[in-house]
Amino acid sequence: MMRNILILSLFISRISFSQNTTITLQPIKDNTIFSESNTESNGAGTLIYVGKTGSNNGGALRRGLIKFNVSSIPSNAIISEAKLLMPTLQAPPTQINNYHNFTLHKITKDWGEGTSTSAAGSGAPATLNDATWAYTFAIPTNFPSSPQWTNLGGDFVSTASATAAALLNEICEWNSVGMISDVNAWIASPTTNFGWMIRGEETVSFSAKGFSSRHYAEILRPQLVITYSFPPVENAFISEVNPQKQWIEIYNPSSPTINLINYRLANGNSIIQFNDIQVLNGSLMLEANKYIVLNWTSICQNDGELAFYNGNPAEVGTLMKDYIQYGSGNHQRAAAAVSAGVWENANLFLNTILADTSSYSVNGNNNYASGMATNSVDYLIQRHTPSIKNLICPPSVTLEGNIMSAKYTSAGQLNLIGNLTPTSSVKFISQQSILLQNLTLIPNGAVFEAKIGACSSN
Repeated sequence: MMRNILILSLFISRISFSQNTTITLQPIKDNTIFSESNTESNGAGTLIYVGKTGSNNGGALRRGLIKFNVSSIPSNAIISEAKLLMPTLQAPPTQINNYHNFTLHKITKDWGEGTSTSAAGSGAPATLNDATWAYTFAIPTNFPSSPQWTNLGGDFVSTASATAAALLNEICEWNSVGMISDVNAWIASPTTNFGWMIRGEETVSFSAKGFSSRHYAEILRPQLVITYSFPPVENAFISEVNPQKQWIEIYNPSSPTINLINYRLANGNSIIQFNDIQVLNGSLMLEANKYIVLNWTSICQNDGELAFYNGNPAEVGTLMKDYIQYGSGNHQRAAAAVSAGVWENANLFLNTILADTSSYSVNGNNNYASGMATNSVDYLIQRHTPSIKNLICPPSVTLEGNIMSAKYTSAGQLNLIGNLTPTSSVKFISQQSILLQNLTLIPNGAVFEAKIGACSSN
């Protein structure tokens, strides 16, 4: 009883820090196979025996088989840790204070678990579908016709996926990159999941130990603990479009930097890769909470559409990330946009803008941090605000890169880090202050107006 209390205490302490990204699995089958008999097994036993026995048992070998169902782990999960926890509940009397090493090996052939139950570490007659040293699924009424292992003692990858040391009354823990690789392989191809074989020090007498099986008391059953996260979601979307000037602004509200080089824009049959678009402001390596402003001459000025893809629209796996149509409805890619969930109705469109000082801008008062798809109701027709948050009079503004020809306003400080070009025509209005950094360049020919005063939407 004291032994079980100690193990229970250790086991609870090891699993009590699970996080939301951690899943704990119990085996769906396990077994022990015995080298001294091709017809004995331990499918329903409470212990899994592993290692080499002493001279009293002729130095026979025991190997454990164990399998977990990992189908509940999402296919796009990034596994950071996979660990197998098994209480060590039995050891030879002469070895109770000695550690021995045990290895996990990926099994390459399916096997079974019957109802056989062994006693004191020896095998019991195999029942239907039990795995044995020679057979994968025993047929006791006709052993020669039973499906066999290719190799006596089971078929497995010779290179160990993990190694762990076990001592009586402790939790044996396997934890390795190799186990992560095995689990990833099983998630990608469930039909290849035959579990692990557990092997001991097969040249060391009296090294065998008994680990709890799935038939032991539930609190002490083996556990596969997997910790995973999801890859960062690239949530960039179309934040502003000025059809008359043929500007497109893309915003990244997500945490990772997004490499836009292979992204694409489409207008009907016209498709262009971002690497081939003129960048007016920002970088194709779009950092979190940053904008990029592009100039694409193929967008229609009065009646058109703009679809934003994370790759080539013709390739499998490419997603339409955002969409906007204006002037009329039912453009070429409108139905696909509705199917992708980035436009609410193919018939809905935004009114034509004739002035080159106005844009379709997402509402700067809304929170798009989750990368939610923008629909027609999200867009306002307002003065364009390239390279800054789409508020006409935001609390503060910092302009970086090439400062485009536009009117910029702020209710607070307007901070200029970027540069003008000789053809720039810009106007800055701030209610508090306008700060030019030391490296801000205003070249000859640029029209630069600055005013401290109330900002407006005009």
